[in-house]
Parts: sequence; C-alpha cells; structure tokens
Amino acid sequence: MRIAPICRNCPASWILSAWFLLAGTLPAAAFDQCPQPQFGVSGITIDTTAATAAEAQTNGITEAASLGFQRVLNRLLRSDIAVEAFLAEASIDQFVDFYHISEENSLEGRYIAVLDYCFDATRLRAAFRAAGLEWAELKSPRILVLPVWLAPDGARAWQVDNEWLAGWRDVVETADGLVDFTLLKPTILNERSLRAEDIVAADRATLRRAATVAGAEQIMLVTARLDYDGSQPMLAVDGELFTAGAEALTVLARMVDRPVYDNLSEQLDFARKQILSELETGWHRANIIEGGETRKITVSVPVSGLQDWVSRLEAFRSLAVIDKVVIRKLDMTGGLVSLSFVGNDAAIANALAARNLRLVRREDGSTVIKPL
Repeated sequence: MRIAPICRNCPASWILSAWFLLAGTLPAAAFDQCPQPQFGVSGITIDTTAATAAEAQTNGITEAASLGFQRVLNRLLRSDIAVEAFLAEASIDQFVDFYHISEENSLEGRYIAVLDYCFDATRLRAAFRAAGLEWAELKSPRILVLPVWLAPDGARAWQVDNEWLAGWRDVVETADGLVDFTLLKPTILNERSLRAEDIVAADRATLRRAATVAGAEQIMLVTARLDYDGSQPMLAVDGELFTAGAEALTVLARMVDRPVYDNLSEQLDFARKQILSELETGWHRANIIEGGETRKITVSVPVSGLQDWVSRLEAFRSLAVIDKVVIRKLDMTGGLVSLSFVGNDAAIANALAARNLRLVRREDGSTVIKPL
C-alpha cells in the first residue's frame, strides 16, 4: 500500500523518490478516502509498458491521473463540451491532492497497478469559477433500485441468472455519478420477506420494508416485460420513483412497445442506462452551482447553545453553494448571518437538507434556518 501527496513544483524524479520514502513510513491505516468523495476516484486499473520498469511506472501513474481526473470532471460538469474545454486548458498536477496505490506489480518494462486518486476540491472549484463553468457536487440521498422482470408465469425480483436483474446489479455497482444507487442482495430472506408480486404491485408496506432494510431515502421501481404484437416481440420498460414511505414521486423513462429483433440484451442495457441517465441528469440540474454572480440573503440562525452554533457554522462552510458566510450578530439564543449563495433555490434546499437544515421564510418576510 502506498500513498503519495503531490509536489507541484518538484521534478518527477523527486516526486517518485518521495513516493518510495512514504511507502516505507506510512501505515496502511493512513489512507482512508478522499475527504470529499465526489472529487475522488477509486479502482483505476492501468497496465503500461516502456523501455524500463521506472518509465512504465511513471507513465502508468500519469495515465491513472488522467483517467481519474476525466471521471471526476464528467461527474461534476456532466457536459462533454465543458469537460473537453477544461481538459484543454488544465494541468492535472495542480489539482491532485494525493493518490493511493492499492495494488501493483512492476515487471521489466511493464507496470500493472490499481490506484485511487483524490483531487483538491477547493482548487477545482476555483478553476470552475474562473472558467465560468456550472457544476454540481452534492451527493443524492440513497436510492434503492428494485428491478422486476415480468415473466408470463409471474414476477421475478431475485433470480441471479435473470438478464434484466443481473444487468441492474452490474450498472449499479459501476455507477460513477452523484446519485447514490444501492441494491438489495438476492438472498432467501429478501425473497421471502419482499415478494416480487408485492414489489411490482408497489405494495406500500413492502416498499417501506425494503427501504428500511437498504437504509434508503427513496425507492426506484423498474419493471420490464416482453409482449408480442403478432409475432413481433415488444419490450416495455417502466420506472417510478417513491419516497421511503412509499409515496409516489415521479415516473421515469417510460418506454412502451419497443420492438425487439435479435437485440434483447442491447435493448435491456439501453433501458437501464436511459433510466440512470435521466436520474443523474435531473439531480445534476437541480443542484447546479453557478460560477458567476452570487445572491446574498441575511438569515436568522436560532441555536440552543455554543455547540449548536459551531455545528451550524461548520455546516454552512462545508456547502459549496454557500460562497461566503458573514456573522452580523451573535448572542446566546442564536445569530444573524449573511450568506452568499451560488446555486439555484433547489440546489440550496438540497444542500441544506444534506446537513439536516432548511430555509424557512416567515410571515414578516424574514428568513430563518432551522433543523429539518
């Protein structure tokens, strides 16, 4: 296990020397994860060759940084044009905080490794603002995906060899955006307590139970079935989003009567990706941070004590949608604070909710921030 910080003004040979030194001095427990996981990437696999082992290693680490940086940009910017423009001007080294080598094998002229990269959130935000870009970085509440295949002889929700269900396990495992998807394991206990027939019927008690087991705040029910129009197979896929309390929120990517020829696997994969993309895009748009002008509002912040006040300030300063915090007044019952926002109303509400806070407008027109 190796961890290396980045020295931005050092020659590559110095960086590699420091890297080997750290390998012998840092315990394995020193690497936890990126302080802000949205700005990190794990499990980057590289396999590079060169004239010497040292060159292959240097090339491999550089390649991993490039791959990781592009994945982070795709996640935060969600625009191919913006990513390409930013990469054309950016020097990746200036944004790397540290990297971690979890596995490696150095051979003569070849380097194989698995790396994790953490990029500096503060510097990256500043660069986005300087470039006039809009981005999102807030992770969504956990969403439980409940896929069901409607076969002629009944619903299937737990079979490991079903292509629709297995495909969802694959795409959720590799999802790399801001939406936090999760699945329940296909165990006998889950199969008996969460029957496929009840799931597809959106039985409220069953959905609530599933959300509790998964520790999820929302549920995405996605069903697929194969019908026939004469001899022509037709695929119908529906998706619906629910709260953890089984209240319907919205319909997702309804795909009705898509003809299937010899490409059922492709159609199923297309449906899965379309639904995930719809959710990712919707969440990203709702949580955009604007790199331009800020909006300033002054809010009351009632607290029950000093620790409560410290917690509120820490929450404000941890949110990227809040660009600046100015304390106007403070006493034992709370304070008056001016907040400069760089996001839309939805982004502000979601960011505060992530810290269990909400913005409330009083009848007299004043604004207060309270716990959820």
